[in-house]
Amino acid sequence: MLRTVRNQRGQFVIEGVLLMIVMVSIFIASMKTLREGKYLANMIERPWAEVSGMLECGSWGSPATACKNHPNQSQRSVSLKP
Repeated sequence: MLRTVRNQRGQFVIEGVLLMIVMVSIFIASMKTLREGKYLANMIERPWAEVSGMLECGSWGSPATACKNHPNQSQRSVSLKP
C-alpha cells in the first residue's frame, strides 16, 4: 500500500513538471509570434492615425489628409464689399 502511494506521488510530480514545460513552451512560442507579427503595435498605431488627425487638424483621418479638410486651410474670401 505504501509503495503505491509513493508511486502515485511520483507520477503526480512528473505530470506536473511536464505540464509546466508544455505551458511555458506555448507561452514562449506565442510571445515570439506576437513580437514578430507586431499585432499589438498594429492595434495601437492604426486607430492612432485617425485620432492624431483629429487632434492636429480637427478632422477625422490621417494628419496629411485631415489638415486639408480643416476650415482654416481653405482660401479666404470676403463676401462683404466695402
